[in-house]
Amino acid sequence: MKLKKLLLAGALVVGISVLGGCAAIDSLTKDVESDTKGLERTVTVYSKTGDVLAEYQGVIRTKSSNSTNAVIFEINGKRVNVYNADVVIEEKGAK
Repeated sequence: MKLKKLLLAGALVVGISVLGGCAAIDSLTKDVESDTKGLERTVTVYSKTGDVLAEYQGVIRTKSSNSTNAVIFEINGKRVNVYNADVVIEEKGAK
């Protein structure tokens, strides 16, 4: 009887942990998808005065470089590095 209660309590703790971690799992899954095959996105690059310098649309893989303060993304097999500009990356359907 005591073993059943212990097992039930353990199952309850695991169940709550799994359900509570759903957002974290979803986020991790999205990160892996972004890193491996890319996501349908729009990337808009702005100057420091707010002017649009460039806009890219399509399946885009992104990453940031903390050491050089750059945003790096890949579109159509080409790598784009953006330095000293503001970048907005929107996933399609995120609005």
